[in-house]
Amino acid sequence: MFQNNPLLSQLKQQIRESKLQVEGTVKASDKAFGFLECDKKSYFIPPAAMKKVMHGDKIKALIEVIGDKEQAEPDQLLEPMLTRFIARVRFNKEKKLQILVDHPQINHAIGANKAKAIKEELQEGDWVVANLKTHPLRDDRFFFAQINEFICHADDEFAPWWVTLARHEQSRYPVNGLTSYQMHDQQTREDLTALHFVTIDAETTLDMDDALYIEPIKQGEQQTGWKLVVAIADPTAYIPSNSTIEQDAKQRCFTNYLPGFNIPMLPRELADEICSLTKDQIRPALVCYIETDLAGNLSAKPHFVSAYIQSKAKLVYEHVSDYLEQAVNAWQPETVEIAQQIDWLHQFTQARIQWRKQHSLLFKEKPDYHFILAENGKVAEIKAEYRRIANQIVEEAMIIANICAAEYLDEHAKCGIFNTHAGFDKKNLDTAHHFLLTNLANDTNHALLTERYSVDNLTTLTGYCQMRRDIEQVDNDYLEFRLRRLLTFAEFKTEFAPHFGLGLTGYATWTSPIRKYSDMVNHRLIKAILTNQPYEKPQDEILLRLQEARRQNRLVERDIADWLYCRYLAEKVAQKPEFEAKVQDVMRSGLRVQLLENGAYAFIPAPTLHDNKEEMSVNSDELSLYIQGKLAYKIGDVIQVQLCEVKEETRSIIVIPVQQK
Repeated sequence: MFQNNPLLSQLKQQIRESKLQVEGTVKASDKAFGFLECDKKSYFIPPAAMKKVMHGDKIKALIEVIGDKEQAEPDQLLEPMLTRFIARVRFNKEKKLQILVDHPQINHAIGANKAKAIKEELQEGDWVVANLKTHPLRDDRFFFAQINEFICHADDEFAPWWVTLARHEQSRYPVNGLTSYQMHDQQTREDLTALHFVTIDAETTLDMDDALYIEPIKQGEQQTGWKLVVAIADPTAYIPSNSTIEQDAKQRCFTNYLPGFNIPMLPRELADEICSLTKDQIRPALVCYIETDLAGNLSAKPHFVSAYIQSKAKLVYEHVSDYLEQAVNAWQPETVEIAQQIDWLHQFTQARIQWRKQHSLLFKEKPDYHFILAENGKVAEIKAEYRRIANQIVEEAMIIANICAAEYLDEHAKCGIFNTHAGFDKKNLDTAHHFLLTNLANDTNHALLTERYSVDNLTTLTGYCQMRRDIEQVDNDYLEFRLRRLLTFAEFKTEFAPHFGLGLTGYATWTSPIRKYSDMVNHRLIKAILTNQPYEKPQDEILLRLQEARRQNRLVERDIADWLYCRYLAEKVAQKPEFEAKVQDVMRSGLRVQLLENGAYAFIPAPTLHDNKEEMSVNSDELSLYIQGKLAYKIGDVIQVQLCEVKEETRSIIVIPVQQK
C-alpha cells in the first residue's frame, strides 16, 4: 500500500534534509560500536550502523538525537578505507571462503571469491591480495571482495618479507636480465689498471660499486695534500637509455636492502658480476680525481674521466677497523701496498672528519641494528653495530666525491639530480626560534642567542649549522628529537641547492649507480659532458618517482623489521626481560619507545604509567607527559622497561616501566 507512494517519499526526504549532515572518518572501537571523527567533533556510531561501514571509511552521515545524545547514521560513502588490501584466508563453518583484513582495527570477516588466474589451492591462514567489490553504502547488501593475488602459504617463514613487499606493491624478484651483455658506449677510456685501487665492503657484499686509491701530494720532500681517486662502477656502459632494463630501474629506483638478502635494482648478473669492481678483474668505471690540502679543504676543481680500473684487494670493514684500531690478533694486510693505502686513507679520513666538524655537520653516532637470520628465516640474533673507522673511510670518500659531483654538474650542465634539504619547514621557523631561546638562552647569552637563532639566521646554511653544533653540546637527545619535528623533508631537485642536514652547499650522489637510479642519471650526464654529447635536464616525473620509491623502501624496511622484532621477542615474553629504552613519542594513550639493545619499537600504555588518568596531562609542544603537575617523561628520556606482551597479528610490542611492576 505504501510502496512507491510519492507523498511518503517526499516526507522521508524532508525528514532527511532536516537532519544535520556531517562528513568524517569512521573509527572503530574494541567493541561493536564506533565513532565518526569530524574536524571538531566526534559522533557515536551504534553497533547496527557500524555493520554498514569499515574502520577508516570516509563517509557522509546524518546526525540523529536520541534522548540527549547525538549519534551518526551512515548515509553516503565518500572514500572507502579498503580498495586493494592484504588479507588472510579463512573458511567459515559452511566452508565458504572468507578473508580477514590485515589491519589492527578491522576484525570482521569479509566474504570473498577467488580470481580465475589464481591456481593455488587456498588454505586457512594463507596470505593474499584482495580488492573490495561491494560496500553496504554503495547500495550493496554486504561487504564482498575478490582475491586477485596469492602471496604465500600460512606456514611460510618468509611471510614477513613477501607480505610486506606485496602490501607496498614491490616485486620480490630481481629485474629480468639478458642472455649476454655488450658495452654499448664506445667512448675513450683511460687505462688506470696500474693504480692500486682497493674496495672496502662487508664480507658478503657482491655488488661492489666503489674503489679507492690515494697518494700524497708533495712539493719536494714536503707533503702538501692528498690526491684521492674515486672509481665508481659504470653500469650505464652496458645499459642503453631506451632499454627495458633502464625502464625497470627507473621504476624501482633503488636496490631494496632487506634483512637477510637484497632485491637489486639491476639484474643480478650486472650488479653482482659484470659491473661489480671485483678483485683482479678489469672493469669500466667513471673516475673522479680529488685534491685536498692536509686540512681536508678542496684545493683544485674535481676532474672526471672514463677509465678501466682493476681492484687489487677486496677489504672487509671489520678487518680494516681491527687493523687500524690495533685489536689483539687483528687481521693484517697481505701486501705493503695494501697497508700503505689503508694508512693513507686513514690519514685522509681523519682530516676530512675534522673539516666536516668545522665546516659542515657530522652524523650523530647511532647504532645500526642487523638481523642475523637462520636458514629458515627465523631471527637468530640482533646485533647493534656502530660505524667504525673503516666505515668512516668509505663514508668520507663518498661524501667528498658527491660534493665534487654536485659542483661539477652545476658548473658544466646547470642540472642534475641533487640531494637537497631546506632545514626547518618555513611554517615552523618561529616555533624553532622560541624553542631554542627557551632551552638554550640564559641571562648572560640571551642577546647573543637571540641573534644567532633569529628566523632569518636559521634559514641560512651557516646559521643552521651553528645551531646544530650548539645543541650537540647538550648531553641528551631532547633538543634534537624536538627540533626534528620542525624540519622539512629531504628532496631531490634538478638544480644545485644546499643540503642543510649534511651542512653542505650542494650534494649530488653518483657513487652507487648499481643501487640508485639517480646515480645512473648523474653518470649519464657526467659522461655526456666528458664527450661533448647532448643531454637533457632530468624530468620532474623522475624526481617524483625517486621520492615515492624512497618512501616505499623505508616503509618496507620498517614493516619487515617490526614483524621480525615481534617474532624474536615473542619467545622471550615469559622470561620478562628488562631493557633500556629511549622515549620516541609522547601521546595521551602512552609512550612510544625504542629498545636500545636491539632497536625494536615498543609501546607503553598510559595506565601502566599512572593509575589515575585524570592526574595525567600531555604537553604537545614539549612532547612531554606530566603526572600530578610534575614532569614525568619527555622525548629523549632513557628509561628502564620490562617486556610485557607481543601481538604478532598487529605487529605490536607492549612494555611497562620497571618501577610500576
